[in-house]
Amino acid sequence: MRKFLSYALFWFIVILGFGLYLFLKEYHMYYKGYLEQSKKVRIERGQSAKEIAMVLKKEGIIKNELSFLLFHRFLFRGKPLQAGLYRFSKPLRTVDVIRKLVNGEIAKFRVSVPEGLTVDETAQVFSQYIPAEDFIMAAQNWWLIRDLDPMARDLEGYLFPDTYTFPEDILASQVVERMVKNFKNKFTPELKKRASQMGMSVREVVILASIIEKESSKEDEKPLISSVFHNRLKLGMPLQSDPTVIYAMKKMGIWKGRLLRKHYRTVKSPYNTYLHRGLPPGPICSPGLSSVRAALYPAETDYLYFIAVGDHHEFSKTYNQHLQLLRSRR
Repeated sequence: MRKFLSYALFWFIVILGFGLYLFLKEYHMYYKGYLEQSKKVRIERGQSAKEIAMVLKKEGIIKNELSFLLFHRFLFRGKPLQAGLYRFSKPLRTVDVIRKLVNGEIAKFRVSVPEGLTVDETAQVFSQYIPAEDFIMAAQNWWLIRDLDPMARDLEGYLFPDTYTFPEDILASQVVERMVKNFKNKFTPELKKRASQMGMSVREVVILASIIEKESSKEDEKPLISSVFHNRLKLGMPLQSDPTVIYAMKKMGIWKGRLLRKHYRTVKSPYNTYLHRGLPPGPICSPGLSSVRAALYPAETDYLYFIAVGDHHEFSKTYNQHLQLLRSRR
């Protein structure tokens, strides 16, 4: 009997040792069974751990389904595996794959949207991840901004410039919705109150801010430029802003990269602020917060004119002063 127990104990230790060897081997083994530089795998909502293991094995993410299931059950206590699109780009241990799915580390992209872009230009920023035509179509969802701008017929001006992080499988409509929501958060009650005090609607503020944004990127100049436009509006003078003419030409499909003096007269568009007094009918880009604040808090000046001189602008109170500045540039 004692001999039998010794024999049984020997084989138990052998089997246990072999099992421990296999466990450690599987635990520490890095695996990459796909040839591509990176691999995307979608885990659907409601899939069981067994179904997920089959998908991962088929796509070359893991080598052994059983190891995946055992590790998930005993090392991760069967925690839920999160649905979503995952990106794999290097050899991983099975436990690393499970951890990635348990933590929901889905594939994401990060993109910075600069100030002063139109809808079409913003679509190009996202084009690596979202078809431009889908983005432009989603930007027609004017109802996303109707609570602040009942006159909006698209989202031009309201796709707030910022740095965003999105899941790689996000829809264009969701991106646009997030950007509009960001605009609403940035347009605080303080700014709404200020707009009301100035007798301006949110739409008018954004239109003016979009023009200021295109005229200058210098923070210290924006309130001065804003003062010029406010002074002109009070006097009933046309704004005479070149960016509005350029925007009109782009919408008409006639922009060739150069604005000529003749275009001030020949571009027949309500956006041409040389031909039409007051604000244009809509924003010409999405302004940043500093331009929005400049539109609402203009500097107190008597300026009516400004011209670009090198990397800055020079301001004038009278037309004669403006002409002298123009002559000095020649």
